[in-house]
Amino acid sequence: MDFEQFRRDIKAELFDYQYLAEYLKDLKKPRDKVASLVAEGKIVRVKNGIYVFGENWRKAPLSLEVIANVLYGPSCISFEYALTRYNLLAERSSVITCLAIGDTKTFHTPLGIFEYRAIAQEKFTIGIEYRDLGEEGGYLIASKEKALADFVYRTPGIRTIGHLRHYLFEEMRVEESMFQELDKERFRALAQVYKKKSITLLSLL
Repeated sequence: MDFEQFRRDIKAELFDYQYLAEYLKDLKKPRDKVASLVAEGKIVRVKNGIYVFGENWRKAPLSLEVIANVLYGPSCISFEYALTRYNLLAERSSVITCLAIGDTKTFHTPLGIFEYRAIAQEKFTIGIEYRDLGEEGGYLIASKEKALADFVYRTPGIRTIGHLRHYLFEEMRVEESMFQELDKERFRALAQVYKKKSITLLSLL
């Protein structure tokens, strides 16, 4: 296998085994070659069948968001990780948190921890945005309002405006000035689908 040719041919940093298979088709033990490429640091196995190029072979920074969407799905970036991306949370999330249709899962990978929290399909589809990264593909991410709604939806015990205010602005240290800039109509639309009092309260805070 001519690995340098393979690197030239693959434009993105993320690829699956099917891309490798074409370059390994003449080998008797192609999976042994894959294991060797991983051991040499030329590629990194994120999950069985899903790889990125090793650090010294990358042409561009990795997009953890794209990787998160590929690892398990249907899924979108949400919760703490999305909120830190939007600067709504003061502390950055070390875990890439996602909303998903299916089972709740956690993947511990060489690139970090990817956590997927399950939700019903009708709650998943509302409020999702797509970010196009060109050759690297793209990814789905919750809007600011949806990411915060997902965050609150999974938090028990929020029954009043006072409870919600204390939780968001004191416990979780959400930036209150930025919260006030969010779209209350979007919160109302989410509340109609999520059917939970704490989400309704978001539109009233």
